[in-house]
Amino acid sequence: MRRWLAVGIVTAALLAGCADGAAPVMGQAALGAVTLASSDGRTLAIRDLQGKPTLLFFGFTHCPEVCPLSLVKAVQIKRRLGPAAEHLQVAFVTVDPQRDTPAHLRAYLAAFDTTFLGLAGDEGGTRAIAESLGVSYRRVGEGDLATFEHTASWFLLGADGQLQDVYGYAMSEQAIVDSLRRRLAVTGG
Repeated sequence: MRRWLAVGIVTAALLAGCADGAAPVMGQAALGAVTLASSDGRTLAIRDLQGKPTLLFFGFTHCPEVCPLSLVKAVQIKRRLGPAAEHLQVAFVTVDPQRDTPAHLRAYLAAFDTTFLGLAGDEGGTRAIAESLGVSYRRVGEGDLATFEHTASWFLLGADGQLQDVYGYAMSEQAIVDSLRRRLAVTGG
């Protein structure tokens, strides 16, 4: 009896979060259902990046170390790929949409590579997309001094928009390049 009561309470709490009657977007469905504002002026979902493989990273522009170093690594990876890099897009999804507007993302990412795409959504949509890929993050502190603890991996989405690989923060540039060369060869890139 207690077990059923607990299940009922949890179910009621979950449904209370859906006051408008719509179920929350969860799992891989979030990649197609949640729209984001891009640094190039478009509104799109992660699935709209289909057409060529995408290296996707979740971070924030006020990050003191991990995010800029990851973006430098992406620049080096593209350089090592040579002409094959034309068949790869790099996208940065902010976990700090209050401070990281599309215009701010555009200026920030241009310091690394003008082809990098910045994406910003609302908190709920960003969290749904992040969780669908196994990314976790949490805000630490308040105001301008706030920072975020977050997963620091690159996610490779294939040209079909499906998750193909995950590259951890400590993985070497060369190991990522080798993997990407194999992946791009398979997709005709």
